[in-house]
Amino acid sequence: MSDDSTFIDGIESAIEQAGAAAGLGDVVVMGGGDVIRQCVDARLVDELRIHLAPVLLGSGTPLFGGAVHQQLVQKNVRVTSTATHLSYELSA
Repeated sequence: MSDDSTFIDGIESAIEQAGAAAGLGDVVVMGGGDVIRQCVDARLVDELRIHLAPVLLGSGTPLFGGAVHQQLVQKNVRVTSTATHLSYELSA
């Protein structure tokens, strides 16, 4: 069995390695509130796509709790029977 694990040293390193692997393609970051907030705070993302599914109950990590203030520009909102899909661009 081969070991395909890659260890990283922080979110910046993860995005850098993903960018190198993607070449000219896009890098997509999927994760919980803490991972996404780190990417936004470090300005490592151009766009946020949030899929809000209110059928989930319980607690979790707030996406913007304690975040660095950023200007987000809403690009798109789409509502389906299962979720609300929100797109935001990080302004310069």
